[in-house]
Amino acid sequence: MGLFGRKKQDAPQESSDEERGREVDELDEDDIEEIDEIDEDFDEDDELDDEDDFDDADDEPVDEWMELDLSRDWRDDGPFDISEVDLDADVIDRVDLGALIVTPESGLVLQLPVDPQTQVGPSLMVANSPKSAMRVTLFAAPADEDFRDEIRAEFLRESKGAKVLDLVPGPFGTEIRRVMEVADADGGTTVVEMRDWLIAGPRWVLNARFLGDAALSKKGKGLAAELEEFVRNIVVRRGTEAMAPGGVVPLTQAKKK
Repeated sequence: MGLFGRKKQDAPQESSDEERGREVDELDEDDIEEIDEIDEDFDEDDELDDEDDFDDADDEPVDEWMELDLSRDWRDDGPFDISEVDLDADVIDRVDLGALIVTPESGLVLQLPVDPQTQVGPSLMVANSPKSAMRVTLFAAPADEDFRDEIRAEFLRESKGAKVLDLVPGPFGTEIRRVMEVADADGGTTVVEMRDWLIAGPRWVLNARFLGDAALSKKGKGLAAELEEFVRNIVVRRGTEAMAPGGVVPLTQAKKK
């Protein structure tokens, strides 16, 4: 269960320095070398195709899965929107990435690759072992529409030719499981295991993508369980600016909260 309760619950007790993980802005190149090895073989556009491109997704088997997504509130234990919590009274040290506020934990290594000029980046990388990582990306969504179906359809189109491609019930509704053969840095190919969660909030969809060993963990156990706890403690601050549905909400260089 996450650190928060919904709708501005009392803040939790402060964790000790030993219990908290290293923060993003304290990492150097040696810290993130192993994360890069996990993610370098799988790279895709930072933004989804234009909304018109979703029109050809009618043949994707997503209807029953959208019904699952809408069957309940999957965010009772987080992740949370900024309107649902009271951070002013918070005594936990967190890392502010602009659109996301995250809680570092012991054993997690965080990396936010940013553009040197703009100091913003599309996704946060979180690793909890040399061969296990998660990529967290925030997408803009319409205020009056659940946009998970459209984003999932885009992910499925990107996965044509996958060795394994499956939809299963997960902790946040529909989960996408994939095994992809991709090009590696040496000109050959390598197999990459992935699991995707799509979590809907007010005008946003949060994508948590497991890579490597975490994608193979059994439900509620092991490396995946550690990363799920991190996801549930995320606070989303999407902002009020207008954005095209499916556009990536950029993250900013880390600062303490």
